[in-house]
Amino acid sequence: MLAGFRLDGLSAIKPWMNHSPPSDANIWDTSSSSLEDRLLSPAVLHIQVSALQDLGTNMVNIAEYRLPEVKAGTIMYFDFPREINARRIAFRLVGDISAFADDPTELDDPSLGPHPLAAGLSLSSRVKLYYYADPYELGKWASLSAV
Repeated sequence: MLAGFRLDGLSAIKPWMNHSPPSDANIWDTSSSSLEDRLLSPAVLHIQVSALQDLGTNMVNIAEYRLPEVKAGTIMYFDFPREINARRIAFRLVGDISAFADDPTELDDPSLGPHPLAAGLSLSSRVKLYYYADPYELGKWASLSAV
């Protein structure tokens, strides 16, 4: 029975947003800018977990978790709302992924410019499932982490 998953912090960064009116603009004049231009909401990412349980053919949503802003590689643990038994589990990153970019200092060839989607948002090799185990079971299952 799976209890949750561990996620290593993503290495993509949010570019700095500079939002200031032009120096000659009247900030109280609302006719020159729309409401969307004046209100900014930060980009937020969520991770959605779905599972194929029993003999069903449809994936069932288990939970959706908001991802906090952390340094790359920071380990985060997320418990499922209940223990699950599944044949397949899928993790999907949802949110405004276009607002994130790769760290320019980590690019192989900076002359190519930024990619449309940040490779640092990849979940590959960053997710590990875990279950709660009795102390005598620790280390028996190589593909899962016991806590």
